[in-house]
This record gives sequence, structure tokens and C-alpha cells, in this order.
Amino acid sequence: MSRPTSTLASAALLLLPTVASCAPAPWPAAYRFFGRWDLRAAGRAVTVNSGSYVRARFSGTGLSATFDLSANRPHCVCTPQGSYPTIAWRIDAGEWQEAEIAASVKLAEGLGNGRHSVMLMVRGLDEHQSRWTPPLVACVTFTGFATTKGGRLAPPLREWLKPALTLEFLGDSITEGVVVNEGRAGVVKGIPFTWPWLADARQSYVGQTAMALGAEWRQVGFGATGLLLVGSGGAPGALEAFNSFYAGCPRDAWQPDVAIINQGTNEGSIPPDEYRQHYTRYLAMIRAAYPKAKIVALRPFCGAQEAAIPAAVDARHAAGDDRVFYIDAAGWYQGPLHPDIAGSAALSRKLVAALRTQVLYTGARRVPGQGG
Repeated sequence: MSRPTSTLASAALLLLPTVASCAPAPWPAAYRFFGRWDLRAAGRAVTVNSGSYVRARFSGTGLSATFDLSANRPHCVCTPQGSYPTIAWRIDAGEWQEAEIAASVKLAEGLGNGRHSVMLMVRGLDEHQSRWTPPLVACVTFTGFATTKGGRLAPPLREWLKPALTLEFLGDSITEGVVVNEGRAGVVKGIPFTWPWLADARQSYVGQTAMALGAEWRQVGFGATGLLLVGSGGAPGALEAFNSFYAGCPRDAWQPDVAIINQGTNEGSIPPDEYRQHYTRYLAMIRAAYPKAKIVALRPFCGAQEAAIPAAVDARHAAGDDRVFYIDAAGWYQGPLHPDIAGSAALSRKLVAALRTQVLYTGARRVPGQGG
């Protein structure tokens, strides 16, 4: 195996735009990062968000991914037997594969000649471990791809540089994909009953929706949080968390075409009028960050704050913002609080249809009282 290509990058490769600080980004252009990654340190991409992923093209018969495990501690009171974060990956159009992170994870071998592509995703983390205030524990530190001898990374595809559609999903554990694998973890061979295996960002309603739409996306969910509620692993409420990747790491310049909010599930006890004010503030915060994006306020699948959220959307309309949309998900789902893979697939089909008809192909908002 060669050393990670990130350390052998040709000087001819262009660097990615500055991320999260004014210092030059150290990663070569062959790597295309999607999701909330801290790229400020040379050869180290750090994320605390399940669903963050990296794409690359390469030549050679095999490929490995390398990780720095020094921040990770496999044992946690919630899963005493311990587990490292899990990843999922796909080579070309092949089947998805899964594993826990290790210093080196073999992604492919015995490939044919020519160029190949890889999509490597952070699949699941233990949300109960520290993931906001350093030192981070529930995190993935990716250090590069390593090709087999004679292979090398190749320039990215044009559609990775300028995606046709970009989405950002903002929410809690349901958006993160927590417990999607309940019923499989600990039952199906190779899927231990540990928190990073119970979760699955790719199979969540978010991952399934984005891939069905052919979009590149960011998946920003923190378990047990709300707009105000501090959640698992020390993650603050969304009003505090939105403008940072984690404590001390400010949000970068990413601009999605559509930002989709799924908040309210964990804050059903807040009086509706008070919650409307918090949600209106959150919408204004997102608008300030994403001045050209369409913003979607999604009714939580459990129905929490179902009066306050459309009222907050109305407030934004009254302020002159006609690119804020409300999607009423009433009746979409009748199951446990956390949807499993099948439930997530059903939700994804409904959300894809709603986005296509109510948001993506419309120039202005629809009035909440008139179907969306």
C-alpha cells in the first residue's frame, strides 16, 4: 500500500476553498468533502456529525481509508461493551459496505483497471460521548485515502464541484439517524448492539431523501436537542449550535440551495406562543446565514409544536421573506419516535414528493393554511 495520498498530493492540484478560518485549506482538490468537516489542520478532517461524507476518484486495484483514533474511546456507559464510530462506503455503483473505524480500513481490493470513485460516509456515532466541547470523543478524524501501489487520486467529477442540488438538514436525533437500526443491531450478523451500530445516517430519512433527489447534502443532527434544549454529548440547542461545527470551530461558507428544519420533537412542553418566538428567531438566523436559500420548516413527525411552527413561518412571510416554506407532515408516520429503516424510507418518499411539488419547482412560498 502507498502512504495516504493526502500526504503525497501533487503541487499541481488546486486547494479547496478556505474552511472555518482564514488559513489556507490543506486538503488537495481530489478530496470533495460534504457535511460539516473541520478542515483547518493539515491532513485531518474532523466531524462530529453522522452523515458527513467525502468523495474521491482514484486509479489502482485497491483503496484504504486512514483515521486518527487518538480522540476516540470505545467504551461508554451506554454501550459498556464499547464501539468505535461506524462508517459506510461505496465503490463505483457497488453495494454499500460498513465497518467500525480503525487506523486503516480496507475499502476495496482486486479492482479492474481504470478509474473508480468512492463515497465514504460517517455512518454512526455514540451520541452520549463528548461531541461538542473538546476534547471530542464522538467524532471521526479522517486522515486520507491510500491507494495500492501504482494508483493515485484523480481530479473530481464536475458534478461534485458544482452539484445540481445541495441540501442541508437541521434537526435532532431523528435527523441524525439514531436508532434507525434497532431490530437489526445485535440480531443480524456483523451488526453489534452498540450505539454507533444502532444509528445509520445513510438509511435515515435524510440520507434516503437526499440520494433520491440526487443531491449533495449536509446532515446536522444532535440527539436530544431542540432550539434551546442541551442534548446528548454536551451538544447545545440549535440556536447556539447553528453557527459552529463544534465549540471553537465556526461554521464555514457553505450555501445550500435548500435548508430543511426538523425541530420541535424534544420541546413539546414549551408553550406554543413562546416556541413560535424561538422558531421565528431560528428562521431569521438561518436566513442571515443563507440569504439565497429556500428554507423549509417541517412539521415534526410526532406533531409537536404543530401550531407554533407554521405561525413562525407566517411571521417570516410578514417580514417579507417569501422563500420560507412550511411542509405539513401530518399523517406521514405512525410508529416509534425514532423511525427504523423501513419507516425512514416511507418518510423519505413523502418528503421527496413534497419537496418536488411544494418547494423545488416553485419560485415563492406556499401559504401554510393552503396545503404547504
